[in-house]
Amino acid sequence: MNQTIISTGRNVQEAVNAGLTLLRASYEEVTVEIIQQEQKGVLFSRVKPAVVKLTKVERQPTYKEQKKAMSVEAEKDREVNNNEGKVWVKQGKLYCKTSPSHYPTVTVGEGVQLWKNGERVTGTVVMTEKDEFDIKVKEDETTETNWKIVIDESKMCVTLYIEPGMRKTYVLNDIAPAAHLNLQAEEKIEVQQTLSYKRLLEELQNLQVVLGFKHSEIVRALNATKPGEFIIAQGIPPREGRNGWVELKFQATNQAKGPKVREDGTVDFRELKTIPTVQKGQVIVVIHPPEPGLSGMTVTNDPIPVKETKPVIVQLGKGVEMVGNTIIATETGRPIIQQKGLAIKVSVVQKFVQHGNVDLATGNIHFKGDVEVLGSVEDGMYVEADGAVVVAANVNRATVSSKQGVIVHHNVIGSTITVGENRPVIEELVQTLRSLGEQLQLFVFGLQQIITSPTFQLEDSNLYPVIKLLLERKFPEIMAIGKRYLDIQHTNRLVLEQEWNALAQGLRQTFFTLAPNDSHSLEALQQLLADIKGIIEKYQAENSESCYVELSYALNSTIYCSGDITISGQGCYNSKIHAGGLLKIDGIIRGGEVFARRGAIIKEAGSSAGVATFIAVPHDQSIEIKHAWEGTVIQIGKARYRFSQEQRWIKAVLNEAGKITFV
Repeated sequence: MNQTIISTGRNVQEAVNAGLTLLRASYEEVTVEIIQQEQKGVLFSRVKPAVVKLTKVERQPTYKEQKKAMSVEAEKDREVNNNEGKVWVKQGKLYCKTSPSHYPTVTVGEGVQLWKNGERVTGTVVMTEKDEFDIKVKEDETTETNWKIVIDESKMCVTLYIEPGMRKTYVLNDIAPAAHLNLQAEEKIEVQQTLSYKRLLEELQNLQVVLGFKHSEIVRALNATKPGEFIIAQGIPPREGRNGWVELKFQATNQAKGPKVREDGTVDFRELKTIPTVQKGQVIVVIHPPEPGLSGMTVTNDPIPVKETKPVIVQLGKGVEMVGNTIIATETGRPIIQQKGLAIKVSVVQKFVQHGNVDLATGNIHFKGDVEVLGSVEDGMYVEADGAVVVAANVNRATVSSKQGVIVHHNVIGSTITVGENRPVIEELVQTLRSLGEQLQLFVFGLQQIITSPTFQLEDSNLYPVIKLLLERKFPEIMAIGKRYLDIQHTNRLVLEQEWNALAQGLRQTFFTLAPNDSHSLEALQQLLADIKGIIEKYQAENSESCYVELSYALNSTIYCSGDITISGQGCYNSKIHAGGLLKIDGIIRGGEVFARRGAIIKEAGSSAGVATFIAVPHDQSIEIKHAWEGTVIQIGKARYRFSQEQRWIKAVLNEAGKITFV
């Protein structure tokens, strides 16, 4: 119905505007009829206002608008027709429309509960428009943050193990119409960190953690979105000090230069090794004082002490003098540094130079320092030195003995070379004690098991009967090894140190007596074992590292050295060699027998004629041979192997079963 009003104004325009305001319409939506134009008064007559009539006309849609409206209605009709036999979800509610030929169905899935006409249903349900359906999604789930703080045993590190809490919500999204729907809620997970910075610091305070907080790591842990571990506090580690130390002002070790090749292709073996020399007045050693360390601090503010540092203990030998913290040579010669732990002995030995051969004209040489022979050592002669011995030519059917090292630039024929404090007798005694110590270790362990057994009874505290029974039934080898030691000791008792003789007396009282005594107790046996280990350690390590023998060729000779032996020329033939260190033969070993405590490296062993050649090393060492002839015998520990055919590039070791294997 059209709406009409009468409006007045001082003029027509004002009247129209007032009417439009009242109708709340635009100019295009009304028709205007002018009832009275405005009139101006004459003299004292009043002004007549303009009067208009406004009628609001209902707007008729245009053709395009009518067409669009018809399209929308048609689409709605099509949708209604298309949704027949279908079910859909909109804004959390379930809708359906059946058709004469099809009824829609839904299957209740994860996170959804469905009620049909007030009853809960599960599985697959047929939908009709007459039914009332109610959908409920699974309730929200919330888990708290799981966390714990662990302090390590040293109280130097605090670790936070954290698993953030979370909130799970379930949402049923709109689903387009379909003949069948799977009703399933979408799971949304939101991390919720319930551990606060304040709560964490309170727990650290309860654990008495007051030092070394790593605040950046704490913040990172509290913002974590997945489980993890974070180091949130660390103590201050101690800084260890340094004991006094020794600075050498010269080349301390003999420089191995290797044989020098002449222009004509021959080899000059006089250039095998150079021995260091210092001049009178030269500073050879500087002794540095100890440097104290800095204490550390645990996270609980407990101090961590550092080890006390100790100074170097200096013993001056011959040819040196100490000024302040420096040691100066007072003689020209070879410096000798003997260091064990923090104790050091420094001395300078002089050199005796023999110009020419050592023969009947010169007599034997006995010297406290180094000896250099510029010729050969001839038949029956003897050269003995506390220092090193260097022979420029040959050693022919003679004896050379040194406590430091021997270098023979050419050949050793029918001679004996002995180097080191550990002379052959000492070495044999040490080897015997090593075997005895292994057996005695097992013996003491077995004895402990017997006397701690609940069934063990002993009227007398003396263990002599038990010891005797164990020796006879399970450890007869102890008696055999012990007797071998006593035989060697008795033969050399006049030249051996007292500790060797004292140990022999202990063995007699323990194993070679017919009457019980104080040695037949567990404590006494343990002390005997400790004494054996002490002697082995002392004499095995003493000077063996620095001793050496170097030569070019050996024939029908005996060579002993407590350190390394190097034969860098043609090789050795029918000789007996014992190396307390590594044995290296760059040429051939043919005939004779060798033993090397630190392993053997050999270019060629044996001969095509099958000359008996024997090579032995301890159980924990290896034998390397580039070319082994048939008949060569190797021994590792107690296991032996004889080459039945020629072989090359061999490295032999002992396997776990105690048999020789090649790797």
